[in-house]
Amino acid sequence: MFQDYAQLTALLFAGMALGWTAMFSFVVAPVSFKDMDYGRADRHVRRVIKSGHGALALLCLVAGLGALIAGALGGAIVSGLTAAFYLMCQWTLAPRDDPRPPGARRKLKSQRILASMLTAAGMPLLVIAAILTRMGI
Repeated sequence: MFQDYAQLTALLFAGMALGWTAMFSFVVAPVSFKDMDYGRADRHVRRVIKSGHGALALLCLVAGLGALIAGALGGAIVSGLTAAFYLMCQWTLAPRDDPRPPGARRKLKSQRILASMLTAAGMPLLVIAAILTRMGI
């Protein structure tokens, strides 16, 4: 009976993380670039990634813990991997201290694009984690 509640908790938190990811990937970022000039939209998307992805990773970890308690080791592992993906998104935009070669420029646009792609890549992982958890694998 406790395992059933743990499984439902895991599915609930995986669904919350999936919804949050879909909201960011398909609503926040596109609307920012549609309604704002490029510089403001870029800063807005970066702030959303930096401030929200830690909590998003926490949702995935709670889903993984619920899956682990429910006995779905595969679902727990995939949820933990998804949490690592979201932390990588956040770390991609971290300030860099390494010296820049003379005359070279940093491509901040590439960092934001990579972080957004990693965010969207977490969606299939969350679906897989939820399926594995529901199947008890």
